[in-house]
Amino acid sequence: MAEPLPAFVGRRRPDWESLQELLSRQRAGTLRLEELRRLDTLYRRAAADLAHAQTFYPGTDAYRFLNQLCGQGYAAIYQPPRERWRAVRDFFRREFPATLRAEGRFVAVSASLFILGLLLGALVVLLEPRGAELLVPQGVRDHVAQRRMWTDDILSVAPPNAVASGIATNNLTVTIFAFASGILFGLGTVFTLVNNGVQIGAIAALCTREGMGLKLLDFISAHGPVELSIITIAGGAGLIVGHTLIDPGDLPRGQALALRGKAAVKLVLGCAPFLACIALVEGFISPGSLFPTAIKALLGLTLGGLFWTYLLRAGRDTSLSSTSLR
Repeated sequence: MAEPLPAFVGRRRPDWESLQELLSRQRAGTLRLEELRRLDTLYRRAAADLAHAQTFYPGTDAYRFLNQLCGQGYAAIYQPPRERWRAVRDFFRREFPATLRAEGRFVAVSASLFILGLLLGALVVLLEPRGAELLVPQGVRDHVAQRRMWTDDILSVAPPNAVASGIATNNLTVTIFAFASGILFGLGTVFTLVNNGVQIGAIAALCTREGMGLKLLDFISAHGPVELSIITIAGGAGLIVGHTLIDPGDLPRGQALALRGKAAVKLVLGCAPFLACIALVEGFISPGSLFPTAIKALLGLTLGGLFWTYLLRAGRDTSLSSTSLR
């Protein structure tokens, strides 16, 4: 037969108060090393008291107090190791590039869909001049008609840092949508890739036809190689999701999606810092005539080359195999 609740509380209260004090000192960062063993001992006793109270005194203030006290003790003792920067470093040094190589076929299909859109958009405008009215935004057509780049006034409207911030937000939106729309059995990703390709191809063909091809090259050459690469990688992540939903293999669809989705998320997260950096290039270097076209083109080719060299070679010693991600 259980002892009366007041007797139980009176007998065990000193240990509970001691545990409370140690937890407060642990949160304040003043806990000494030699007190850690006592903290662990008191926590285990409180956990036993909680089990006792749950059996004999459920719903009482003592039970609720012990439940809260043990929750605080568990969080203090079993907190994860604080090596976040090391984890981030290892992710970009090994996991991200190795995951991209393991899922290279999806990125290749994504790039093919984007290039298909580019070709379709360019052919429509080159073969049928009125096609630009359907595929090119009105504002862009108005600037081209005046032989002016629609990007010429960017820096006069807002400072470079604001331009870079807006560009980063827009690029992040496109990247996330290319990935997230893969949940529609991949159809959303396919549409996003082809649609963006068609629009860019149509704009490029219109500028070329109107003698503004070099001006367009002047604007896109610095940031284009990395930015378009990131979009195709995000598209590859979306195709992974779509393919898993269509063909989950031997696993239930939800379980397969949870497993394969990890690789897709790694691809998108890995692209995020590169997307932010290339937005700075697009905001500070690409617009205007401060830098000559040759310098912009050299910068774009260099950044693109470094980006893909990193993706194809980094972490080779611990490269993830395709089967380890499935």
